[in-house]
Amino acid sequence: MSMTSIKRPGVVTFIGVILYIQAALAAVAAIMAFAYKSRLADAISEQSGVEFSGDNLIWLGVIEAVMAVVLFLVASGIMRGSRGYRAFVAIVEGFRMATAFFYMLWHHDGPWIESGIVTLLIGAFVLWALYHEKADEFFESTG
Repeated sequence: MSMTSIKRPGVVTFIGVILYIQAALAAVAAIMAFAYKSRLADAISEQSGVEFSGDNLIWLGVIEAVMAVVLFLVASGIMRGSRGYRAFVAIVEGFRMATAFFYMLWHHDGPWIESGIVTLLIGAFVLWALYHEKADEFFESTG
């Protein structure tokens, strides 16, 4: 039995690479939060006037580390052609788009409208990239 291999579409690769970059940035943020917690806490408190402790930055670092792992797993799944990870990304993007649309309607102020439009456009692109015809063929052939 010979299995035909369908080449991964460029836009799917693009989404996967962006997810890998986000994972790397989250890992860097976690390392920075752990390594420079007192300096960062002082800088945040000084600039914003809000008291920010080193313990808060430890939790921020833990959350960023977890996000880095999750983003790496999702990126790996997308690059391998996992339909489950594709559905996960679609659900997250759908939730982000719905939230952006809600805030656009609720606040109808310049920055909310502009941010919402950008979020809706990015979400539409990601959904198109993961569900257009060639992407469907790729994801169906790997599962």
